[in-house]
Amino acid sequence: MTPFINWAGSRVKDLRVIHPLIPKDIETFIDPFVGDGACFLEVEAKKYVLADKNQDLMDCWRTVQTSGPRFRALLAELGHVWQRCDAAFELIRDGVIEIKNSVDSGLFSDYPAKVNAVIRVVDKIGYDDVFGMSFSEPMEFQIELRHQMVCTLERMDPFTDKDLAESAFYTAFKAAVFKYLVEVYNKPESKNALRSALLIFLMEYAWNGRFVAEGNEFRPEYGGKHVNNRTISLRENQAICEELVAKLEKTRFFCQNIFRSLGFPFAKDSGSFLFLDIPSKSSKDLSQTGRKRLASFLRSGTKARWMAICDPNDIIVDSLLFEEPKMISHAIPLGKEIIIMNY
Repeated sequence: MTPFINWAGSRVKDLRVIHPLIPKDIETFIDPFVGDGACFLEVEAKKYVLADKNQDLMDCWRTVQTSGPRFRALLAELGHVWQRCDAAFELIRDGVIEIKNSVDSGLFSDYPAKVNAVIRVVDKIGYDDVFGMSFSEPMEFQIELRHQMVCTLERMDPFTDKDLAESAFYTAFKAAVFKYLVEVYNKPESKNALRSALLIFLMEYAWNGRFVAEGNEFRPEYGGKHVNNRTISLRENQAICEELVAKLEKTRFFCQNIFRSLGFPFAKDSGSFLFLDIPSKSSKDLSQTGRKRLASFLRSGTKARWMAICDPNDIIVDSLLFEEPKMISHAIPLGKEIIIMNY
């Protein structure tokens, strides 16, 4: 199955190496750093336990698990929003190109004149031309659209080719839609079904699929022209497919410190399998102290089989080799990382 969310650090491309190494007789599959769940979606087990430190991501997983008409309708409508952008942009395309040509010829030389000219053109687009349903504060979209168009005009080199200029304005238009939906996501009144649908949508079009948080708010940047024509339909279909729904019925979710998750009884059983995609050494998700605790748990805290993927120089690898060198039965290179297993 394809992951329903675009998440940085996905193991989709590495599955051809990883999947054959995972045991076939798993009672409980445990993934404490689940991310987009690429490996979880491929593994067969009687039950599953997933965890991640990112609360937004885990809320999204739970919403997909419970799904319901509201979530499905919202995700589909967001796809329609993106499709309607093409027709909406047609309403202002000639106008913004004309403004750009006027600036090149010396008209609108002062900033306020350019701003007013842009506003007159972009305000031809009504909220309903893009959004088929009411979110919150529609005027915020109009303000964001004006801002993106003015900034694009200001950055544009003189006498830029018409096709390049049109592409830049089109990207600015979609960036305005994206930025407005980020604000909707961060509204306190936005419910879980809406936030989950928005997270799937926004991560599809975010710069490099990166989740960026500032304080308690989610602040991704738009991915630019290379995502302008991307569709959300594949993610939408995967999020509501029957196979995923059936699998999630056998799944429990936790959002908490990884070691509490590993401390659960089912993480210690011989029938369990721990899949540990260790965050990079530079990540704030797992401290040095936390890595030492994890290594200690793997050495003496569980009878389960486990697989860990990490940097070869990670303290987890050093600790295991120093304390229990015979525990690592296999070590397989994976690009610049290493896969270590106790079976």
